[in-house]
Amino acid sequence: MSNFNDFFEKLGSDSDLMDAYKKDPEGVMKANGLTDEEVKAVISGDDKKLKALSGDSSEVRGFILVNSHNNKK
Repeated sequence: MSNFNDFFEKLGSDSDLMDAYKKDPEGVMKANGLTDEEVKAVISGDDKKLKALSGDSSEVRGFILVNSHNNKK
């Protein structure tokens, strides 16, 4: 599994990481080794890029939900 997938798996099970992510998603993704391309794909919610980066379309829904949650204020 890639660092991209590892990060989002950890995000789903680590409440401290999720709290930090909610405050600064871009900074937390970069601090956890995601590339600029990966961060941009998550922030944009681009389904095509997320599918390509994750290598598993079933995981994309989780990425989009995490990103969508952060955009609601």
